[in-house]
Amino acid sequence: MDQPITLSVQAAPTGADAWGAFAQRCERSGFASLTVADHPGTGPAPMVALAAAATATSAIRLGTYVVNAGVWGPLALASEIATLDVVSGGRAILGVGAGHTPAEWTMTGRDYPSAAFRVERMVELIEVTRRLLDGESVTFHGHHLRTEAARLAAPRSVQEPIPLLVGGNGGRVLHYAAQHADVVALSGLGRTLPDGHRHEVEWATDRIEERVALVHLAADAVGRAPQLEALVQRLEITDDAAGAAHDLAGQLDGVTGDDLLAAPYVLFGTVPEIVAELRSHQRRWGFDRFVVRAGAIDAAEAIVARLRESPDY
Repeated sequence: MDQPITLSVQAAPTGADAWGAFAQRCERSGFASLTVADHPGTGPAPMVALAAAATATSAIRLGTYVVNAGVWGPLALASEIATLDVVSGGRAILGVGAGHTPAEWTMTGRDYPSAAFRVERMVELIEVTRRLLDGESVTFHGHHLRTEAARLAAPRSVQEPIPLLVGGNGGRVLHYAAQHADVVALSGLGRTLPDGHRHEVEWATDRIEERVALVHLAADAVGRAPQLEALVQRLEITDDAAGAAHDLAGQLDGVTGDDLLAAPYVLFGTVPEIVAELRSHQRRWGFDRFVVRAGAIDAAEAIVARLRESPDY
C-alpha cells in the first residue's frame, strides 16, 4: 500500500483575524502543516506568526519553511522553536535553509558569502541548535559559530526531538539533509538571479533525477530513509494541462512542456489528474509530501479532499 500523500501550505499573515481564520481553514481542510518563510525585511517573523496560528488551532503542524541560517544564532533559534513547540502543544517543525537572498546578509552588515560558506554555517547552526534542544551544555568552536557553555534551560520542548526539515536544491544541502534531517525539502530552484530574489529553475527531468538520486544515495549510505518533500511552485486546475505546461515552458529556459508535466514542482490538470500525478511522483521519486503557496489554497483544498477519499490517505 502506498504511504499517505500530504499537502501543506506556506503562507504569511495579513492581519490578526484573517491569519487566525486562515490557520483554522488549513486545519479544517486537512492540510498537514501551515508553514511560514523567513525573509527578514520583506516578510513576517516566522516564529511570531506561527505562535499566533497555534492559538487559533489545535492539531495542524506548524513549521518554518525555512529559517535563513545566515541570520540566526543557535541559542536564539533553539529558544524560539522550543517556545513554539510549547505554545502549540508539540506541533512545531524546524525547517532550516542556507539563506540564498543576498540582501538578507548585506542588510545585517555582512558580505554575501559563497554557497559553500552558507552551507557550512547552516550545518554548524543545526548541530549546535539540536544539541541545545537536547538539553546539552554546548561549547562549540566552529569555522562560523562559537559558543561557551551555552544551554537552553527553559523552555523545554514538548517533542523530543523536534522534527528537522532541511530545504534547498544544491548538492551540498541535499547531501547533508539526506543524512541528518527528518524531511528533505527540495525547492527545484537553482542559482539566484541578478535581482537577488528570483532563481533559475531546475525542473528538467534529468535534473530532478540527478537531485533525487543524490538524496537517496546519501541516505542509503548511512542507513536512513528521510521523507522527501517538494515545494510546488505552480498549481493550476485546468482541463488543458499540456497547454498550460507549454505556455509556462515558453517563459523559462532549459525546460520543455513535457518536463513540466513530469515535474513535482508544477501541477497542472484536473483534480483527478493531479492526484494521479502526485502518486506518480511518489512511486517514481519517493515524494510523499508537497507544499503549496497560499495563493493556490483553493485548488489545493480540492486535491486534499480527493486524496482523503482514498483508503490509504
